[in-house]
Amino acid sequence: MQSPARFLRALGHALELRQRSNADVTLRRAADEACLTSLTELLRVDSHPVFHFTPVGVEYGPRPLPEFAGWTWATRLAARSISYLDLTGVPDPGELALFLDYAGTPGPPATPAPRLAGLRFGPVPPLPREAVQDDYPLDEELGVMRRVFTGAVQGDRVSLGDVRAVVASLSALVAEADEPVLPLLQLSAREQYQPAHALNSALLCVVVAEELGLGGEERRECGVGGLLHDIGMVRLPTETLVGEKFTSQDRARVRGHPLEGARMLLRQGDALDGAAVACYEHHLRPDGNGYPRLSYPREPHLLSRVVAVCDAFDALLAPRPDRPPLNPAGALHELERNAVSHFDPRVVAAFSAVMMRSVRGGGLTLTSRLF
Repeated sequence: MQSPARFLRALGHALELRQRSNADVTLRRAADEACLTSLTELLRVDSHPVFHFTPVGVEYGPRPLPEFAGWTWATRLAARSISYLDLTGVPDPGELALFLDYAGTPGPPATPAPRLAGLRFGPVPPLPREAVQDDYPLDEELGVMRRVFTGAVQGDRVSLGDVRAVVASLSALVAEADEPVLPLLQLSAREQYQPAHALNSALLCVVVAEELGLGGEERRECGVGGLLHDIGMVRLPTETLVGEKFTSQDRARVRGHPLEGARMLLRQGDALDGAAVACYEHHLRPDGNGYPRLSYPREPHLLSRVVAVCDAFDALLAPRPDRPPLNPAGALHELERNAVSHFDPRVVAAFSAVMMRSVRGGGLTLTSRLF
Protein backbone atom coordinates (compact mmCIF):
# COMPACT_ATOMS: atom_id res chain seq x y z
CA MET A 1 0.00 0.00 0.00
CA GLN A 2 0.99 3.64 -0.32
CA SER A 3 1.95 4.95 3.05
CA PRO A 4 0.77 8.11 4.78
CA ALA A 5 4.43 9.14 4.65
CA ARG A 6 4.30 9.43 0.85
CA PHE A 7 1.32 11.79 1.06
CA LEU A 8 3.00 13.92 3.73
CA ARG A 9 6.21 14.20 1.70
CA ALA A 10 4.22 15.24 -1.37
CA LEU A 11 2.24 17.70 0.74
CA GLY A 12 5.42 19.19 2.18
CA HIS A 13 6.95 19.62 -1.29
CA ALA A 14 3.83 21.34 -2.63
CA LEU A 15 3.73 23.66 0.38
CA GLU A 16 7.45 24.40 0.11
CA LEU A 17 7.06 25.61 -3.47
CA ARG A 18 4.45 28.11 -2.28
CA GLN A 19 7.08 29.59 -0.01
CA ARG A 20 9.11 30.58 -3.08
CA SER A 21 7.77 33.60 -4.91
CA ASN A 22 9.86 32.71 -7.98
CA ALA A 23 8.82 29.03 -8.16
CA ASP A 24 8.16 27.83 -11.68
CA VAL A 25 4.44 27.44 -12.36
CA THR A 26 5.01 24.11 -14.10
CA LEU A 27 6.92 22.76 -11.09
CA ARG A 28 4.20 23.89 -8.73
CA ARG A 29 1.49 22.29 -10.84
CA ALA A 30 3.44 19.02 -10.95
CA ALA A 31 3.87 19.09 -7.15
CA ASP A 32 0.12 19.65 -6.72
CA GLU A 33 -0.61 16.70 -9.00
CA ALA A 34 1.81 14.48 -7.05
CA CYS A 35 0.11 15.51 -3.80
CA LEU A 36 -3.32 14.68 -5.24
CA THR A 37 -2.09 11.32 -6.57
CA SER A 38 -0.57 10.29 -3.24
CA LEU A 39 -3.75 11.34 -1.42
CA THR A 40 -5.88 9.29 -3.83
CA GLU A 41 -3.66 6.25 -3.19
CA LEU A 42 -3.88 6.75 0.57
CA LEU A 43 -7.68 6.94 0.47
CA ARG A 44 -7.79 3.59 -1.31
CA VAL A 45 -6.37 1.88 1.78
CA ASP A 46 -7.72 4.21 4.49
CA SER A 47 -11.12 5.73 3.77
CA HIS A 48 -10.81 8.35 6.53
CA PRO A 49 -7.22 9.34 7.30
CA VAL A 50 -6.72 12.00 9.98
CA PHE A 51 -3.41 13.78 10.61
CA HIS A 52 -2.56 15.88 13.66
CA PHE A 53 0.23 18.46 13.46
CA THR A 54 2.11 19.44 16.62
CA PRO A 55 5.33 21.34 17.32
CA VAL A 56 7.12 18.00 17.76
CA GLY A 57 5.82 16.14 14.70
CA VAL A 58 2.86 14.40 13.10
CA GLU A 59 0.32 11.88 14.35
CA TYR A 60 -1.60 9.62 11.97
CA GLY A 61 -4.83 8.90 13.82
CA PRO A 62 -3.55 8.55 17.40
CA ARG A 63 -0.15 7.16 16.40
CA PRO A 64 2.96 9.36 16.17
CA LEU A 65 4.92 8.95 12.94
CA PRO A 66 8.58 8.51 13.97
CA GLU A 67 9.89 9.50 10.54
CA PHE A 68 8.19 12.91 10.86
CA ALA A 69 9.46 13.82 14.34
CA GLY A 70 10.57 17.45 14.11
CA TRP A 71 9.08 17.86 10.60
CA THR A 72 9.30 21.54 9.66
CA TRP A 73 5.84 21.67 8.13
CA ALA A 74 4.21 20.22 11.24
CA THR A 75 5.44 23.26 13.17
CA ARG A 76 4.46 25.68 10.40
CA LEU A 77 0.97 24.26 10.01
CA ALA A 78 0.36 24.22 13.76
CA ALA A 79 1.52 27.85 13.95
CA ARG A 80 -0.99 28.66 11.19
CA SER A 81 -3.77 27.14 13.35
CA ILE A 82 -3.90 24.01 11.20
CA SER A 83 -3.64 21.40 13.93
CA TYR A 84 -5.46 18.65 12.05
CA LEU A 85 -6.20 17.52 8.51
CA ASP A 86 -9.30 15.33 8.22
CA LEU A 87 -9.73 13.64 4.82
CA THR A 88 -12.94 11.92 3.76
CA GLY A 89 -12.69 12.13 -0.02
CA VAL A 90 -10.54 13.22 -2.94
CA PRO A 91 -10.83 16.99 -3.49
CA ASP A 92 -10.76 18.27 -7.04
CA PRO A 93 -7.47 19.87 -8.11
CA GLY A 94 -8.83 23.40 -7.67
CA GLU A 95 -9.92 22.76 -4.08
CA LEU A 96 -6.59 21.16 -3.18
CA ALA A 97 -4.81 24.20 -4.65
CA LEU A 98 -6.95 26.48 -2.47
CA PHE A 99 -5.86 24.56 0.64
CA LEU A 100 -2.20 24.59 -0.41
CA ASP A 101 -2.35 28.32 -1.12
CA TYR A 102 -3.93 29.02 2.26
CA ALA A 103 -1.56 26.75 4.20
CA GLY A 104 1.68 27.41 2.34
CA THR A 105 1.76 31.05 1.30
CA PRO A 106 4.08 33.09 3.57
CA GLY A 107 2.66 35.76 5.85
CA PRO A 108 -0.81 36.14 7.39
CA PRO A 109 -3.61 34.55 5.35
CA ALA A 110 -5.02 37.02 2.82
CA THR A 111 -8.40 35.26 2.75
CA PRO A 112 -10.54 33.29 5.24
CA ALA A 113 -9.90 29.55 5.46
CA PRO A 114 -11.67 27.87 2.53
CA ARG A 115 -14.44 25.35 3.15
CA LEU A 116 -13.68 22.27 1.07
CA ALA A 117 -15.55 19.03 0.39
CA GLY A 118 -13.69 15.99 1.66
CA LEU A 119 -10.93 18.02 3.29
CA ARG A 120 -11.36 19.61 6.71
CA PHE A 121 -8.70 21.39 8.71
CA GLY A 122 -8.42 23.82 11.58
CA PRO A 123 -7.11 24.45 15.09
CA VAL A 124 -9.08 21.76 16.95
CA PRO A 125 -10.07 18.34 15.57
CA PRO A 126 -13.84 17.82 15.40
CA LEU A 127 -15.21 15.09 17.65
CA PRO A 128 -17.57 12.57 16.08
CA ARG A 129 -21.08 12.56 17.49
CA GLU A 130 -20.61 9.34 19.44
CA ALA A 131 -17.51 10.74 21.14
CA VAL A 132 -19.45 13.78 22.32
CA GLN A 133 -22.26 11.66 23.68
CA ASP A 134 -20.23 8.91 25.30
CA ASP A 135 -19.06 9.29 28.86
CA TYR A 136 -15.52 7.92 29.07
CA PRO A 137 -14.08 8.23 32.59
CA LEU A 138 -10.39 7.83 31.74
CA ASP A 139 -9.68 10.75 29.40
CA GLU A 140 -6.86 12.10 31.57
CA GLU A 141 -5.19 8.70 31.83
CA LEU A 142 -5.47 8.25 28.07
CA GLY A 143 -3.70 11.58 27.59
CA VAL A 144 -0.88 10.46 29.88
CA MET A 145 -0.38 7.27 27.89
CA ARG A 146 -0.37 9.16 24.63
CA ARG A 147 2.47 11.25 26.07
CA VAL A 148 4.34 8.12 27.21
CA PHE A 149 4.08 6.49 23.77
CA THR A 150 4.96 9.70 21.92
CA GLY A 151 8.06 10.05 24.08
CA ALA A 152 9.02 6.41 23.46
CA VAL A 153 8.89 7.00 19.70
CA GLN A 154 11.37 9.84 20.17
CA GLY A 155 13.66 7.75 22.38
CA ASP A 156 12.62 9.22 25.74
CA ARG A 157 12.63 7.14 28.93
CA VAL A 158 9.27 5.78 30.06
CA SER A 159 8.14 7.76 33.09
CA LEU A 160 7.66 5.36 35.98
CA GLY A 161 5.68 8.03 37.82
CA ASP A 162 3.27 8.42 34.89
CA VAL A 163 2.55 4.71 34.47
CA ARG A 164 2.17 4.14 38.21
CA ALA A 165 -0.25 7.07 38.43
CA VAL A 166 -2.35 5.62 35.60
CA VAL A 167 -2.44 2.21 37.29
CA ALA A 168 -3.46 3.86 40.57
CA SER A 169 -6.37 5.55 38.76
CA LEU A 170 -7.45 2.27 37.18
CA SER A 171 -7.26 0.51 40.54
CA ALA A 172 -9.35 3.25 42.17
CA LEU A 173 -11.99 2.98 39.43
CA VAL A 174 -12.22 -0.76 40.01
CA ALA A 175 -12.25 -0.47 43.82
CA GLU A 176 -15.08 2.07 43.86
CA ALA A 177 -17.52 -0.17 41.96
CA ASP A 178 -19.61 -2.98 43.45
CA GLU A 179 -19.36 -4.95 40.19
CA PRO A 180 -16.52 -4.88 37.61
CA VAL A 181 -16.52 -1.62 35.64
CA LEU A 182 -14.83 -2.02 32.26
CA PRO A 183 -15.05 1.12 30.10
CA LEU A 184 -13.07 -0.06 27.07
CA LEU A 185 -12.19 2.07 24.08
CA GLN A 186 -13.25 0.53 20.78
CA LEU A 187 -10.21 0.22 18.56
CA SER A 188 -9.65 0.44 14.83
CA ALA A 189 -7.00 -1.76 13.18
CA ARG A 190 -4.16 0.72 13.42
CA GLU A 191 -5.14 1.80 16.94
CA GLN A 192 -4.43 -1.73 18.23
CA TYR A 193 -0.85 -0.66 18.91
CA GLN A 194 -1.76 2.62 20.50
CA PRO A 195 -2.22 4.04 23.98
CA ALA A 196 -5.89 3.03 23.90
CA HIS A 197 -4.99 -0.65 23.62
CA ALA A 198 -2.50 -0.21 26.45
CA LEU A 199 -5.14 1.40 28.67
CA ASN A 200 -7.75 -1.27 27.85
CA SER A 201 -5.28 -4.08 28.56
CA ALA A 202 -4.12 -2.54 31.83
CA LEU A 203 -7.68 -2.09 33.10
CA LEU A 204 -8.45 -5.72 32.32
CA CYS A 205 -5.19 -6.82 33.97
CA VAL A 206 -6.01 -4.98 37.20
CA VAL A 207 -9.47 -6.57 37.39
CA VAL A 208 -8.24 -10.07 36.59
CA ALA A 209 -5.35 -9.80 39.07
CA GLU A 210 -7.87 -8.93 41.77
CA GLU A 211 -10.06 -11.88 40.74
CA LEU A 212 -7.03 -14.15 41.09
CA GLY A 213 -6.51 -12.90 44.65
CA LEU A 214 -3.13 -11.31 43.97
CA GLY A 215 -1.73 -8.83 46.48
CA GLY A 216 -1.59 -5.09 46.01
CA GLU A 217 1.96 -4.95 44.64
CA GLU A 218 1.29 -7.84 42.25
CA ARG A 219 -1.87 -6.11 41.01
CA ARG A 220 0.12 -2.94 40.36
CA GLU A 221 2.75 -4.93 38.47
CA CYS A 222 0.01 -6.48 36.32
CA GLY A 223 -1.37 -3.02 35.56
CA VAL A 224 2.05 -1.65 34.58
CA GLY A 225 2.68 -4.74 32.47
CA GLY A 226 -0.65 -4.20 30.71
CA LEU A 227 0.25 -0.59 29.94
CA LEU A 228 3.71 -1.33 28.54
CA HIS A 229 3.53 -4.84 27.05
CA ASP A 230 3.45 -3.51 23.47
CA ILE A 231 5.89 -0.62 23.93
CA GLY A 232 8.22 -2.35 21.43
CA MET A 233 5.63 -1.65 18.71
CA VAL A 234 6.60 2.02 18.60
CA ARG A 235 9.78 1.12 16.69
CA LEU A 236 7.88 -0.60 13.86
CA PRO A 237 7.50 1.18 10.49
CA THR A 238 4.10 2.82 10.03
CA GLU A 239 3.46 0.75 6.90
CA THR A 240 3.62 -2.46 8.94
CA LEU A 241 0.84 -1.30 11.27
CA VAL A 242 -1.63 0.21 8.79
CA GLY A 243 -1.41 -2.18 5.84
CA GLU A 244 -4.46 -4.04 4.59
CA LYS A 245 -2.63 -7.35 4.99
CA PHE A 246 0.58 -8.58 6.55
CA THR A 247 3.44 -9.68 4.38
CA SER A 248 5.88 -12.28 5.69
CA GLN A 249 8.31 -9.42 6.31
CA ASP A 250 5.68 -7.52 8.31
CA ARG A 251 4.98 -10.60 10.38
CA ALA A 252 8.66 -11.03 11.16
CA ARG A 253 8.90 -7.39 12.26
CA VAL A 254 5.88 -7.71 14.54
CA ARG A 255 7.30 -10.86 16.10
CA GLY A 256 10.32 -8.82 17.15
CA HIS A 257 8.36 -6.40 19.33
CA PRO A 258 8.50 -8.46 22.58
CA LEU A 259 12.30 -8.48 22.58
CA GLU A 260 12.52 -4.84 21.49
CA GLY A 261 10.10 -3.74 24.23
CA ALA A 262 11.97 -5.69 26.91
CA ARG A 263 15.25 -4.13 25.84
CA MET A 264 13.76 -0.62 25.91
CA LEU A 265 12.55 -1.07 29.48
CA LEU A 266 15.64 -2.85 30.80
CA ARG A 267 17.83 0.02 29.62
CA GLN A 268 16.11 2.10 32.32
CA GLY A 269 17.42 -0.04 35.18
CA ASP A 270 15.41 -2.43 37.33
CA ALA A 271 12.36 -0.27 38.17
CA LEU A 272 10.41 -1.71 35.21
CA ASP A 273 11.72 -5.28 35.41
CA GLY A 274 8.22 -6.73 35.78
CA ALA A 275 6.94 -4.86 32.73
CA ALA A 276 10.02 -5.99 30.78
CA VAL A 277 9.18 -9.60 31.63
CA ALA A 278 5.59 -9.05 30.41
CA CYS A 279 6.93 -7.48 27.21
CA TYR A 280 9.15 -10.45 26.52
CA GLU A 281 6.77 -13.26 27.50
CA HIS A 282 3.22 -12.20 26.62
CA HIS A 283 3.25 -14.08 23.28
CA LEU A 284 4.81 -17.26 24.71
CA ARG A 285 2.45 -20.22 25.03
CA PRO A 286 2.28 -22.97 27.63
CA ASP A 287 2.59 -25.59 24.86
CA GLY A 288 6.04 -24.27 23.91
CA ASN A 289 4.90 -22.38 20.80
CA GLY A 290 4.48 -18.64 20.36
CA TYR A 291 7.30 -16.14 20.17
CA PRO A 292 10.09 -15.22 20.78
CA ARG A 293 11.43 -18.70 20.10
CA LEU A 294 13.20 -20.16 23.14
CA SER A 295 15.95 -22.76 23.14
CA TYR A 296 13.88 -24.70 25.68
CA PRO A 297 10.20 -24.32 26.68
CA ARG A 298 9.39 -22.85 30.06
CA GLU A 299 6.29 -21.54 31.78
CA PRO A 300 5.89 -17.76 31.49
CA HIS A 301 5.62 -15.70 34.68
CA LEU A 302 2.09 -15.28 36.09
CA LEU A 303 2.27 -11.56 35.29
CA SER A 304 2.92 -12.41 31.63
CA ARG A 305 0.10 -14.97 31.59
CA VAL A 306 -2.37 -12.36 32.86
CA VAL A 307 -1.19 -9.81 30.29
CA ALA A 308 -1.41 -12.41 27.50
CA VAL A 309 -5.12 -13.07 28.13
CA CYS A 310 -6.07 -9.40 28.48
CA ASP A 311 -4.01 -8.36 25.45
CA ALA A 312 -5.59 -11.10 23.32
CA PHE A 313 -9.16 -10.24 24.36
CA ASP A 314 -8.76 -6.56 23.53
CA ALA A 315 -7.01 -7.34 20.22
CA LEU A 316 -9.90 -9.63 19.20
CA LEU A 317 -12.31 -6.70 19.54
CA ALA A 318 -10.39 -4.80 16.84
CA PRO A 319 -10.58 -5.45 13.07
CA ARG A 320 -7.58 -7.19 11.54
CA PRO A 321 -6.52 -7.69 7.93
CA ASP A 322 -7.63 -11.34 8.06
CA ARG A 323 -10.88 -10.98 10.04
CA PRO A 324 -13.57 -8.55 11.20
CA PRO A 325 -13.72 -7.44 14.85
CA LEU A 326 -15.35 -9.84 17.29
CA ASN A 327 -17.95 -8.79 19.84
CA PRO A 328 -17.09 -9.40 23.53
CA ALA A 329 -18.94 -12.73 23.60
CA GLY A 330 -17.08 -13.94 20.51
CA ALA A 331 -13.73 -12.80 21.89
CA LEU A 332 -14.40 -14.57 25.19
CA HIS A 333 -15.33 -17.75 23.32
CA GLU A 334 -11.98 -17.62 21.46
CA LEU A 335 -10.09 -17.29 24.74
CA GLU A 336 -11.93 -20.23 26.28
CA ARG A 337 -11.44 -22.34 23.13
CA ASN A 338 -7.67 -21.79 23.32
CA ALA A 339 -7.39 -21.80 27.11
CA VAL A 340 -5.10 -24.83 27.29
CA SER A 341 -2.90 -24.42 24.21
CA HIS A 342 -2.45 -20.62 24.17
CA PHE A 343 -3.12 -19.41 27.71
CA ASP A 344 -3.16 -20.28 31.39
CA PRO A 345 -6.58 -21.94 31.99
CA ARG A 346 -6.72 -20.50 35.51
CA VAL A 347 -6.28 -16.96 34.19
CA VAL A 348 -8.87 -17.53 31.46
CA ALA A 349 -11.33 -18.81 34.07
CA ALA A 350 -10.77 -15.71 36.21
CA PHE A 351 -11.15 -13.49 33.14
CA SER A 352 -14.42 -15.24 32.18
CA ALA A 353 -15.81 -14.81 35.70
CA VAL A 354 -15.03 -11.09 35.67
CA MET A 355 -16.51 -10.66 32.21
CA MET A 356 -19.73 -12.46 33.06
CA ARG A 357 -20.29 -10.32 36.16
CA SER A 358 -19.45 -7.16 34.24
CA VAL A 359 -21.91 -7.97 31.45
CA ARG A 360 -24.68 -8.85 33.89
CA GLY A 361 -24.08 -5.67 35.88
CA GLY A 362 -23.85 -3.42 32.83
CA GLY A 363 -20.24 -2.48 33.60
CA LEU A 364 -18.79 -3.44 30.20
CA THR A 365 -18.98 -0.57 27.73
CA LEU A 366 -17.29 -0.05 24.36
CA THR A 367 -16.70 3.61 23.61
CA SER A 368 -15.89 4.78 20.09
CA ARG A 369 -13.82 7.97 20.20
CA LEU A 370 -11.46 10.17 18.27
CA PHE A 371 -8.67 11.10 20.65
